[in-house]
Amino acid sequence: MLAFAQRNGNVTVGAVLTATDTATPWLSPSSDFAFGFQKIRDKDTFLLSIWYSKIPDRTIVWYANEGTAVPRDSRVELTAERGLVLSDPQGKELWNSESIVDVVANGFMNDTGNFVLVRGDSTKLWESFKNPTDTILPAQVMETGGVLYSRQAEANFSKGRFQLRLLNDGNLVLNTRNVPSDMAYDAYYISGTYNASNSSNSGYQVIFNETGHMYILRRNGETFDLTPRAIPSASENYYRATLNFYGVFAQYYYPKVFTGVQNWTEVWSEPDNICLNIGGVKGSGACGYNNVCRLGKSRRPICECPQGFSLLDPSDTYGSCKPVSTQTCDPDEQTSVEDLYTLVNLTDTDWPTSDYAQLRPYSEQDCRKSCLQDCFCAVAIYRGDSCWKKKLPLSNGRKDRSVNGKAFLKFRKGDLPPQPPPKFQGNLLTLIQN
Repeated sequence: MLAFAQRNGNVTVGAVLTATDTATPWLSPSSDFAFGFQKIRDKDTFLLSIWYSKIPDRTIVWYANEGTAVPRDSRVELTAERGLVLSDPQGKELWNSESIVDVVANGFMNDTGNFVLVRGDSTKLWESFKNPTDTILPAQVMETGGVLYSRQAEANFSKGRFQLRLLNDGNLVLNTRNVPSDMAYDAYYISGTYNASNSSNSGYQVIFNETGHMYILRRNGETFDLTPRAIPSASENYYRATLNFYGVFAQYYYPKVFTGVQNWTEVWSEPDNICLNIGGVKGSGACGYNNVCRLGKSRRPICECPQGFSLLDPSDTYGSCKPVSTQTCDPDEQTSVEDLYTLVNLTDTDWPTSDYAQLRPYSEQDCRKSCLQDCFCAVAIYRGDSCWKKKLPLSNGRKDRSVNGKAFLKFRKGDLPPQPPPKFQGNLLTLIQN
């Protein structure tokens, strides 16, 4: 980078940053925020991003190129005609700041975390606040139609399965989505700020003000609070609100004065229990297909393959699970199903949107027998006097006391499922002998 390229937040046209371990980022006047390349952990790739530069873990709050990391020696240049241009080491353009319809005079890294491109009269031509990724910051506004996308994983910044959207009707919603097509599935959080009888009572902006409070502004000027009234002072703390890669939207604060080992502290989050709140017949749920979700600390979901299943991608515990057992509808097998198959019992576990049959009134023994004798049945759920039969893939898996039922997973006896992890033993899975 040229020595004169950046000073007091200003970035001159022609300034260049290169993706290396020692590159100096473009800093805001207070040095609270930095714009540049941050190395992705455990990989020799870099993400063009904005981060909190005074925090030890350098928390990322915005990223370019739809979260796709770039190889070492890639570069970004501030140009007059096209704004920010990201290129790989061979000079191939990978990304640029779109919608530049005038000549850029300079860039500016604000102390709010907003990187802005302006023309000679200081009119904004592009800004990161108008192109959010998974995070919004104090002084940032989400307009109607605005959207945040979760990451795919903690260290994979590509667009994930979850969205936060401010709809045209005024509701702020969280929903899962189909990743290739971007089709939105059913919402699992709805703010309730839509008024069908009087549109002036509906929301049209999500405002995150400089005091650290976030609220939905209605067209009549009234507000719908998202942040609790009493929160730590914004003058003494950094704030952010992030749609986490596991689908929970949460607001956090971090002390500006460090006193030792510190972390981001949650102020509020939605939904209360993502394992139970996500439903609908489309999509896999909070976890992947055939996976089971239970709620952990800070409302973070924990996804675990049930006994007899293993992860499709061993590095992605939130992903889908594949069965180790196989079953067919071969006529030769249907005459001796009880000799060929057995059941595994899971307590308080269900995949509520995967039913293809319901039997009622039915006893537990009849439910087990019916699943064993049905070549389509991969699991049966027994609750009350009802039996629900399900086939693969299973979706919206959850483990919670409120499920209050038993699940019977079917396996070929020659493919006995592996023993459960120690934390499951004694309270989750028990082999039922037939």
